[in-house]
Formats: sequence, structure tokens, C-alpha cells
Amino acid sequence: RKMASENNDKPSVSKEDISKDDSLEDMESLLAPPSKNGVHPPTKPQPVWNPVHAASSLMGLICARIVYHWTYQRAEFILGFILMCSLLFMVIHSSNGEAFGERGDPFLHSKIDMGLFNIHSKYDLHVGDVDHWCLDGGDDGCQCEDPTIPSFRLWKGWMAAHKKNVESVKTAAGLAAGAKPQLSPNIEDWDDDWEDENDDDFGWTEMLDDDELKTIEENGYDEYGNLIDSGFSIDVVFLGDSFTEQRQGTASGKIEKSFAEIQTAFDKMFTKDKGGLFEGLALGIAGDTSPNLLWRIVKGEIPLDLDPKVFWVTIGTNDLLRTQCSEEVVLLGILRVVEEIQNLKPSATIVINSILPMSSHPDGVLEYKAKKKQAKLNKQNVKKNGKAYFDLWPSIKSVNEELEKFVSEQSGIKYFDASKVFVEERSDGFYLVDGTMMPDNIHPSKKGYKEWNKAIAKKLGTIIDKQ
Repeated sequence: RKMASENNDKPSVSKEDISKDDSLEDMESLLAPPSKNGVHPPTKPQPVWNPVHAASSLMGLICARIVYHWTYQRAEFILGFILMCSLLFMVIHSSNGEAFGERGDPFLHSKIDMGLFNIHSKYDLHVGDVDHWCLDGGDDGCQCEDPTIPSFRLWKGWMAAHKKNVESVKTAAGLAAGAKPQLSPNIEDWDDDWEDENDDDFGWTEMLDDDELKTIEENGYDEYGNLIDSGFSIDVVFLGDSFTEQRQGTASGKIEKSFAEIQTAFDKMFTKDKGGLFEGLALGIAGDTSPNLLWRIVKGEIPLDLDPKVFWVTIGTNDLLRTQCSEEVVLLGILRVVEEIQNLKPSATIVINSILPMSSHPDGVLEYKAKKKQAKLNKQNVKKNGKAYFDLWPSIKSVNEELEKFVSEQSGIKYFDASKVFVEERSDGFYLVDGTMMPDNIHPSKKGYKEWNKAIAKKLGTIIDKQ
């Protein structure tokens, strides 16, 4: 009490002084120490959190740590920094669903790292070595099939188109009926001397009537069933997808009037009866991939009776565009087709036509020379299409480059660069040839086919002359 009386700063408050009806403010006023003049002092302000000060403090702490570790634990600091960067890189690039827009430089991303110089057989084509199956990364986001295994399409029209190709092959090879006519013996017309062992004129046509014998002769057989040499031979067989089928004047096996002029342009160059320099046969089905073409080959489109000097293969576009296979898988599929043709016709020359360019831009631009301009184009593609590089030109260019490298190390296989026909270089970049060569920036027009046919004929003439 003496101390309280001497020090008026600290009041003495009892329980009786505070009732249950008092408010929180009343309680605080009773408990707060009064000043000497009886007025309560203001409460001390609480510190306010300042994000700028907090960030500055954090940066200062980090810098201090860095300086400390760099000074006293330099080796550990460097190793830790390298490890952290490596983990960060792995996290960024490990996603299977990586979008096109996150791929960075499309031309760098499309590069194929696998070596092809030691591939001589389908047993050297290891699909297990493929880094990713789908074009946009990963293995599950596309309809890509094993490129080394033949695959047919579950569509009645496709099978009908294939059968039509098989019949075209038989006709071109001199087998219009698919086999010798079935014998229908007419006993009354048999030669009375057919049982005579000394009858030198006896042949299997003794069992046929005059009408059947005439039919056989019209089909190119003599009276003994031997194929008459008519001097007809096939110089080149074209194998592929819609680019090849349009030369037949058909779409999925059915006559397409809009392709009539394309067929006429083909006949004028590759049908001798119509003034062509060579005798050619086009076997294509729209929408086919490399595994689809492989199935057609093993199922009758290259029979033993078909012996052209050259097989011209144009395939791979639908592997990229329709089934969205990666560059590696597309490359393996094309090589598997070539390998199968070599197995069936080891003496023939095979020409691999480059995958044709395509563009989704009205001006037909494929790539710009300036990196900044190219990067801007990539961003526009992402914004417009939801994913970059819809043109697929980086992927097409990568596959074509690898095909050319592969062919340079092989015998009996040639490479034909069709970009010399459809791509032109301008001051700022590379474009599809301006004009009417590719109206939809994917398929050649009649004019495009004419120029393509001329270039093919020039290459074909060189190959046949050497043969």
C-alpha cells in the first residue's frame, strides 16, 4: 500500500471494482495505468507488415547465404547449383502431354537423333529405340501404329479400293483374268488324233472350242498356253496415298470427276499409247499411312508377275497429319515399306519421294529466315490453332533430311526431292510456290502435277538409262 501510494502510476483494482455488466472498454480503462495528470496514455502502435521490406530482407538473407557458401563451401555450392538446374530441366521436359507451344524451336525439336546408317533389314528397325511415338511428345496422345507391322483400315471402301488396285496390277502384268481360263471340255470338238503319241500338233487348246480359243489369243496366250511377248513392259509403279491415287482419277477407289485432268496429265507422261515417254502404273489409296501401304504390298499389289524397272514410293504425309506420329516413327514406317519392296523385287530400283510440303497460311509461308520473325509466326500458330507448327514443315523437313542421308549409304535406292518443285526461296524465307501449284496448300493441282511429272520423268530417264 505504501508503494501504491507513492507510485500513482499503478492503480489497485479489486474484483469488486469490475462487474459482469462492464464492457470490454470499461475493463481496459480500469486496468490501464493512468498518467500523472489522470489521462490514459495512447496505446503503442503495432508494426505493419511491409512486403517491400520483407522482400528486401529475404533477398538480403539469400545473398548472405550465397556469399557465405561461395566463400567457405564453394565446391558444394557449385555441385548443388548444377543439381538444382538439372532437376528443374527434367521437371519441365518430362511431361508426356507437352503442348506444341512449349516445344521451343520447332526445327530443333523435330531433329531425329537415331542413327540409320546400319539399317539393312526390318530386324534393324527397333521400335523400342523410339524416344516418343506421338508428334507432340509422349506415347498415348495419338493414333500412331507400329510402323513395322502391316495394318489394314476397317473401312469397306478401302478394301474395295485395294482390290481394284490388285486388278489393275494383274491387267498391267498381262493377267487380266487373274489366271488362265478355266477349261470347259467339249468332247465333240476334240481332235480325233489327240491320243496319238506322234501327234505333234496336240496342245491343251484341243479341249477348247473356237470361241474359247479366240478369247485366249486375245488375252495374249498362244495355243500352248504360253504368254505371247507383246513388247509391253512397265517402267515404273507408283505406290502411295492420295497423291498417287489422284493420278488414277479416283478417290478411295471411286471415279472422281475433279481428278480427270490430273489423270490425263499422268497418262500423257506415263502411258505410251497416249504419247507418254514411259509406261507407268499408279497404285494409291487416299488417307493411307506407311503401315497401310505395307499391308497392301504384302496382300497382292506387288505380285511375282509385276516386274517394273522402278518403284516410286510417296508416303508419310498421313502418318504426320492423320495419325500424328513422331518424326522417328514416320521415318521407320517409310523405311519398312522400302525394305519389303526390296525383299519382293531385289533387282528393282526404289525411289523414295520426299514428303510434300504443306502450309496452313494463305501466303504459303513455311519458315522465315529471321529468328525473331519465325518466333512470331510460331506464337501466331499457337494462338490460332491451339498448338504450334500446324504446318508440320519442321517435321517434314527433318524426315526428308534423314531419308536423304539414309539413301546416300544404300544401293538400289534413290531419293527424289519434290521440294524443288513446290518450294521457292524468297528474300525473307521459304514459301510454297506462289500461284496455282497447290491451291489448298496440301494437294497439287493439275499444274502442280504436270510440273511434278516432268521432274519425275527426268529423274526416271536417268535411272533407266543407267540400267
